[in-house]
Amino acid sequence: MTDLPDLTSPRQLMLYLKKRGLHPRRGWGQNFLIDRNIAHKIVDAAELRPGDPAVEIGPGAGALTAILARRDLRVVALELDRGLAAALKDLLRSYPDVTVLQKDALETDWGLLNRHYFKPAEAVTLISNLPYHISTPLLYSLYKQNFPFKKAVLMFQKEVALRLTARPGSDYGALSVLSRYYTTAKILFPVSRHLFWPRPEVDSAVVAMQPRNRELNAGEELLFWQIVQSAFQQRRKMIVNSLRGACRLPREELILLLRRAGVDPEARAETLSVEQFAKIARIAYNYTDNHS
Repeated sequence: MTDLPDLTSPRQLMLYLKKRGLHPRRGWGQNFLIDRNIAHKIVDAAELRPGDPAVEIGPGAGALTAILARRDLRVVALELDRGLAAALKDLLRSYPDVTVLQKDALETDWGLLNRHYFKPAEAVTLISNLPYHISTPLLYSLYKQNFPFKKAVLMFQKEVALRLTARPGSDYGALSVLSRYYTTAKILFPVSRHLFWPRPEVDSAVVAMQPRNRELNAGEELLFWQIVQSAFQQRRKMIVNSLRGACRLPREELILLLRRAGVDPEARAETLSVEQFAKIARIAYNYTDNHS
């Protein structure tokens, strides 16, 4: 196999891009990691062994992809930028277990992709230094597809990492509730903005996520999404008022429903746990079903 350049070296990275007529596209959130230690820490956190399957989103110039390739992993990397995808395919042509796709992660059916490139029912790990502008939409996409990975190690801007791991309180929002419903997530370590080129305006953090067993059925879960989003769209209102649209019940009946769920009708959204939101969804779904 061919020797790969150290794409965490600023000098080698710039030579690699210049040779191919490429440059970072700020509008696409292309901030390349230029710290070898952090790149290896991210891959180490995935706890992968040779031959294990992995999906990488937004490989960019390939700093993480090259490490995954050298460790003999079976990798499918999705890169939206046509030029970077072509360059990475060429760079890794002698690694037959690495597949580079020029593809939009936000439009990907993850279950279909995993079934196509990996063995049936194989547990696949997701790894990524995510472009900042797709991080929240990507998480929503993963949750809507039932988080079809055994583990994910993802880098987010620090603010997003804090929100998705937040407990009830000031940083807590719809993303926090959905993340806690679908996954167990924890921040592993911070990453300074000074370790990227071009340098972004914010710091980052690496988060490990693993799927949780979900307690709601499909119909209840759909209502759960509506309830959570409605509650935080009007987070300054009392929960009895912010849920009127989602539950479609008269105020008096909604008060009774909330009390059955053990929730104070005058509480605000940021004080409710994921379990309380789930209980409201279950009771409301079955109440609506039984009274339709």
